[in-house]
Amino acid sequence: MKEIMLPYVLLIWILVKTGVIKWNLKNQFWSVAIGIFIIFLLFSASRFWAPIDLSNSSTVRAPAAILSPLFGQRIESIHVVHNQHVKKNDIIYTLYSDKFDNQIKAKDGEIAAIQSLIQAEQSELLKLKKDLTRHEKLGKNKFSSEQEIDHIQTAIQRIIAQVKSHENDIVRAEGQKSTLSYDQDLQTVRAPFDGMVSVISSAEGTRTGNISVYDTTKKFIEMRIPEQAYTHIKAGQFAEFYINTHPGQIFRARVHSKRVGTGEAAMSTRQGDRSIGMFVHQNAGSHGRTVILEFAEPEGVDLPIGATGSAWVSASKPYSWLGFMDVIGAAITRIKAIKAYFNAL
Repeated sequence: MKEIMLPYVLLIWILVKTGVIKWNLKNQFWSVAIGIFIIFLLFSASRFWAPIDLSNSSTVRAPAAILSPLFGQRIESIHVVHNQHVKKNDIIYTLYSDKFDNQIKAKDGEIAAIQSLIQAEQSELLKLKKDLTRHEKLGKNKFSSEQEIDHIQTAIQRIIAQVKSHENDIVRAEGQKSTLSYDQDLQTVRAPFDGMVSVISSAEGTRTGNISVYDTTKKFIEMRIPEQAYTHIKAGQFAEFYINTHPGQIFRARVHSKRVGTGEAAMSTRQGDRSIGMFVHQNAGSHGRTVILEFAEPEGVDLPIGATGSAWVSASKPYSWLGFMDVIGAAITRIKAIKAYFNAL
């Protein structure tokens, strides 16, 4: 913030060098006092109407899908490496699936056995139908009794019922096989969207590890603002930011939304009264609040997730002539972007 006073310092220096102002104790006092008043005024006003992240904690974030092994299962093989870009449905890792393989094979054997039984019953049914036709012809000539014909018809109906029952058994077994195949497919964990993985800290054989896939198409900036600027921030307002990984570069963004809840508002699931001392200690200071900024990466630029920097927002102002406050936010952010070159020293 102090860098914004450089033009004032330069102006006083020129006035002293040209003799317009005599550099005596009185003029020194008033020059310093006016400078302090100006910087205090600008700092206070910008805090409301052009809030700047003076903590340099604005961070590039992205939604992530946490892909963990199913309960009680182990990772068999990992198909990605550190910081790899992945496409949707790319294989991330596979789990041990011997149990499902054996169960699916057992269902295939069960279905084959039932189909063989149905074929035998259909052969028996064909034979009975031929016998029925022959006895019906003999019955016309009084060579076959009605009792024999009824007996054959009953046998035919029983075989038909058995075939339908076995066909239902096949449908049920195929349904069970489909369920097993679905469970087996879950053993192959795929990327749910285009993105990238970070450091692979899980190893083959682990039961509790996980691999996260970041959705790099939905990157956003989370920026800290003072509490006093909360009512002046609206969705759609213009914003700018810089990131330390790209020193000297300024990126444009817009306010997506304000974060309503904070970690300080989180309730504990543990029973019992909350400590008053902890409550006061945790909430006595001014924590500020965060704002979500949405942006589109320029072509050829890849802002790394987790990189930090600073940002400012052109907030609502009570009077249009206060629009010059945006110059302060923009100037300070640009000065910070230039100073980022020296942060590595």
